[in-house]
Amino acid sequence: MRHCDDEALAALALGEPVDASDAAHVASCERCAHEVAELRDLQATLVDAGAAGPLVAPPDGVWAAIDAQVASETEAASGSVVPLTAGRRPRRVPDRTFAGWVVGAAAAVGVVIGGVGVALALRDGGPQQQLVAEAALADLATEADAGTARVERRDDGTEVLVVDTAYAPADDGSLEVWLIDPEVVGMVSLGFLTGDHAEFEIPAGYDVASFPIVDISVEPADGDPTHSGDSITRGILEG
Repeated sequence: MRHCDDEALAALALGEPVDASDAAHVASCERCAHEVAELRDLQATLVDAGAAGPLVAPPDGVWAAIDAQVASETEAASGSVVPLTAGRRPRRVPDRTFAGWVVGAAAAVGVVIGGVGVALALRDGGPQQQLVAEAALADLATEADAGTARVERRDDGTEVLVVDTAYAPADDGSLEVWLIDPEVVGMVSLGFLTGDHAEFEIPAGYDVASFPIVDISVEPADGDPTHSGDSITRGILEG
């Protein structure tokens, strides 16, 4: 199902006119209706906090730069071999090179998420569930939207990675969730995905700045605890 883009959702939240097809979709789509409701709540919170005033769109140059970077990213070669950890066998990463994906996703996601993260932290407030960072997940085989991942800080100081994605069991292994550093060398396994929603406590010593890449891989039952290299979903956390 094609969901409404961010521009249409924002317009609906602000009461501005939108395409009739977008309005009809939101009326029948629980996911999009929920996002519109959250945007409306956020706007009300910001106004109450003294942030009243017109919303200012980013300069045209920002979106032009994003479009150019994403376009160049699609030229990445498929089936490239990426060594994920030192001293182990490399395996093929499907459909595009990891480096190209990181550049494109960082450009497309990072510009927007920073502001959203601050706003959501203001809205949710309180130490019990503070939003630290968020990422849009992408299906590496189709480049389609694959859900979201976010890091929340609990009242005891621990951080938790919350993953929301359409879960489908793998035929040849289990789905393992990782945090990976930008050099694709250091990584930590957080556990296995068993449903559409999962929460994983992040071990002490691992933070978003040092390990910003969320990765979901198919891990065969071969006794090898290291990353298989068969990644199916990724996203970059931005705070």
